[in-house]
Amino acid sequence: MSDWVRYSLLGLAAVVALAVVLGHLKRHRVSLPIPSIPLPAGIARSVFGWLLLSITVAAGTVGGLLWVLGWPKFPSSTSFSTTEILDLLKIGLAVVAGFGGVVLLAINFRKQRVAEAEHDLAIERSEREVTQGYNERFGAAAEQLAHASPAVRMAGVYAMAGLADDWTVKRQVCVDVLCGYFRMMAEGDSEELVRDAILRIIRDRTTSRDFAPPDWPATDFDFTGVDFENLDLSGLRFGGTVTFDRATFTGELTSFSRTDFRGKLSCHGTAFAAKQTTFSRVSASRMEFVGAEFTSPKIDFSGMTLSGVGIYFYRSRFLDPEVDFSVLDIEVGGLVFDQCEFERSDLDLSLLNTAVPQKFGRLVIDGCRFTGGLLDLSDVGDPPRLGRLVNTRFAETEIRGSAPWLDVRDVELIGTELPWATSTPPDTPRPEA
Repeated sequence: MSDWVRYSLLGLAAVVALAVVLGHLKRHRVSLPIPSIPLPAGIARSVFGWLLLSITVAAGTVGGLLWVLGWPKFPSSTSFSTTEILDLLKIGLAVVAGFGGVVLLAINFRKQRVAEAEHDLAIERSEREVTQGYNERFGAAAEQLAHASPAVRMAGVYAMAGLADDWTVKRQVCVDVLCGYFRMMAEGDSEELVRDAILRIIRDRTTSRDFAPPDWPATDFDFTGVDFENLDLSGLRFGGTVTFDRATFTGELTSFSRTDFRGKLSCHGTAFAAKQTTFSRVSASRMEFVGAEFTSPKIDFSGMTLSGVGIYFYRSRFLDPEVDFSVLDIEVGGLVFDQCEFERSDLDLSLLNTAVPQKFGRLVIDGCRFTGGLLDLSDVGDPPRLGRLVNTRFAETEIRGSAPWLDVRDVELIGTELPWATSTPPDTPRPEA
């Protein structure tokens, strides 16, 4: 047994020596007169590395085995029988076959890496081709929008909308183009048809069907400076920012009834002059009316649900309207009137509701001016957690309801009385400043 192990170790040492010699010849660019298989430089390095690793592992394994056996003596060559010599030959052939398997493994590994790299390149090439196709469609639709013919412009509107449906990565860009074109269109019958087509496309893409989300769920819409007549955006769902800054609403009815504003509604410098403006049963997260003017005879905010920042009126004017905020449900956020003017306006805040204990609502009237009209705070079941009426002037204004929960400070009353000022129950705690 000792001589068999010795000869195995000698064979392995010969293989190691051969590998070292071949490596030395390769480093010194010495060629041997033997046929060779041409391999790429990367594969050759990989094969040589795997061979060197396998030889090192084999040498370590044999050395560890000899160490465990106490470095036994090898038998003399004359002590081997023919059967044992054939066995040794089989072992040698098995070792050579193992090295061939290592070479094959290295080549297959390299092929796999090359195939994966080619697959990645094919995916990138396909994505570039798809993007190029989208860009070509975008250019063609933009050219149609700039065409002199109304029919071609109408086709461009639908082409841009179809591209927005397909190209989700650049959907906002396509919608911005449609909104920008909407803002730039001049007056005229043909232009009115194109505007109606754009509004119809927006309605279709922001309407929930069978409890499924809209096709454009989180898209911004910019209608800055646009004049609308009889605008109807009721029952829609907007997930992004909807901007109506410096826009004008006229006609018989402006309707946002049952619309869900999950993003922000921005109305800075907006004029609401339709005969009736309705935001009834709207679900809103954030609505801003800054410098807005309300001259509609009827403005309906009744039945709204506030679940975010709420509604903020700043330096807005209400001229002769009936402003209905009745049955307002404040979950989170609140209703804030900051430095607003009410002239001959009826502000109805009755049936204000924050009844659920977890809700945190607020009502703030700060720095406002009431001239004539009515402020109705009657039938408030469970008042907001924060209610303030501060730095406000009432002139010949009727105030209804009992609101001892309201923090009243620096209020000027001219021909006006606070009905709860003298009727506050003695055990009712006043809110802290």
